[in-house]
Amino acid sequence: MKKNLNALILGAAVSLLGSLALPAADTESMPFRGVRYVHRHTTEPREIDMHIVIVDLNQPGVKVKTTAANGDRPGETDLETTRAFVKRNQAQIGINGGFFGRTAEERQFGVADLCSLAVSDGVRVSDWGTWIKDAINIGADNAVTFVTRAKDDATGYMTTPTVDLYNAMAGNARLLRDGVVLPGKGGDATYPQTAVGHTADRRLILFVSDGRQPGFSEGMTYEEVAVVLKEFGAVDAIAFDGGGSATMVMAEGKDGEPRVLNRPSDGKERAVGNNLGVLIRPPTGFF
Repeated sequence: MKKNLNALILGAAVSLLGSLALPAADTESMPFRGVRYVHRHTTEPREIDMHIVIVDLNQPGVKVKTTAANGDRPGETDLETTRAFVKRNQAQIGINGGFFGRTAEERQFGVADLCSLAVSDGVRVSDWGTWIKDAINIGADNAVTFVTRAKDDATGYMTTPTVDLYNAMAGNARLLRDGVVLPGKGGDATYPQTAVGHTADRRLILFVSDGRQPGFSEGMTYEEVAVVLKEFGAVDAIAFDGGGSATMVMAEGKDGEPRVLNRPSDGKERAVGNNLGVLIRPPTGFF
């Protein structure tokens, strides 16, 4: 009887363990003061490679920068890789941002027209446009607000709630609102993703996952991205331009040379119309 009981207990334990998904493999570091970097690779629900950077906006010397207008040149901004943007602005971290047009003529001149709201250091770059209604705004004081286009928008730059737009960037899908995962349309399970989240204690979460690369990283849906961001404490989040544009860059090590952390699905970096960078002054690391 005792032997049978032990067999039953062992069988139940094996069954329970078999029903649990294998944990993701995380590699963590603290490359800069107030910055946590997590590289995650998981095989469940499919092969996915992710990069998550969590920036403490309460730390002194932290500043966010977005792509500025290109002045008298055609288009609204210049096309630029995220790595070039990070290097030019002497930033430490960068991701690609909102959606942009990339016609043959625009590629010829190296410029872009942005698809929706963009403001850089308080200067207007692009209005809401016609089809995107959600954005993130990061104030001069690093206060983060997720906004939507105001229903009575008469200027192309009005928001709900009303804020002073400083570094604003639109995204095509709101992923989290007040801690609730929102069902997202688009971004199927083969899609590379770029997203930004924000925690209740003023931490900015930058997220990039690779896709369209079977055997390495197949991709993620919007809802899957939202779940991961919530795991890391995000209460609000938004998706930016993914696909071949999805890129995360970090400038670390003794030479401070920016390097691409992920593997863009084009096989190389894509020049994009909008980037977001984080500057940390002084850029003192932990190693």
